[in-house]
Amino acid sequence: MTKSVDYFKLPFEVYYSEAVGVTMYEFKSDIACESFEDIKAVHLEQGRSWGLSFICNVNNGPELYCCIINGHDEVEPDWLTFLEEENVKFNYAADYAVEVDGSKITFVDDEVDDIDDMDYCCRDTFIGYSISDASPDFIVLDALDSRVRVNLEGYVLDDNNDPTDERIFNPAQLNHDDYEDFSTKEMWDAKFDWVQRILKDEFPQDIHLNLSFDTE
Repeated sequence: MTKSVDYFKLPFEVYYSEAVGVTMYEFKSDIACESFEDIKAVHLEQGRSWGLSFICNVNNGPELYCCIINGHDEVEPDWLTFLEEENVKFNYAADYAVEVDGSKITFVDDEVDDIDDMDYCCRDTFIGYSISDASPDFIVLDALDSRVRVNLEGYVLDDNNDPTDERIFNPAQLNHDDYEDFSTKEMWDAKFDWVQRILKDEFPQDIHLNLSFDTE
């Protein structure tokens, strides 16, 4: 007798072929940074990514359910890890001054002198993908073993990504109350976490600082 597979407990991948918005931030300075206040500017680039895929290594059920119903907030949550993208193009750039006032860090829409002569000064680059604006083509269930590809309606896909008659799940029959405990992430929260990582890893003496809610 073949043992049934609980795909809601196994790692899975999510694949997007259509354009997904991408945002990148990097800190810059014209001096060696010994504290966070030595950072002078943050450089922003925005564009689009195609052929984007993520993996969820720890799937307790709500995570897979979130992807099935496309219930994400602005950017990918912590439980989705970037795998690869087939192409990415940036078509917009801007620079913001970085100000520290008390314990608050703010990106200010103000002219930054000699920005082109500044060097990137932190190892950690922020990259966030706007997956709430896109819908995945398919989900790869049991990603580390049998790799069953299904569409968002739960139908198994053939080699041409066309649905077959075999169905793994029916979204309409999934009980939301059983899978509602998934986390999502807004863009500001993702930026906040990025700044906190940099403070912890590179400027631990400044860990009391945090990103202002009204920052650019």
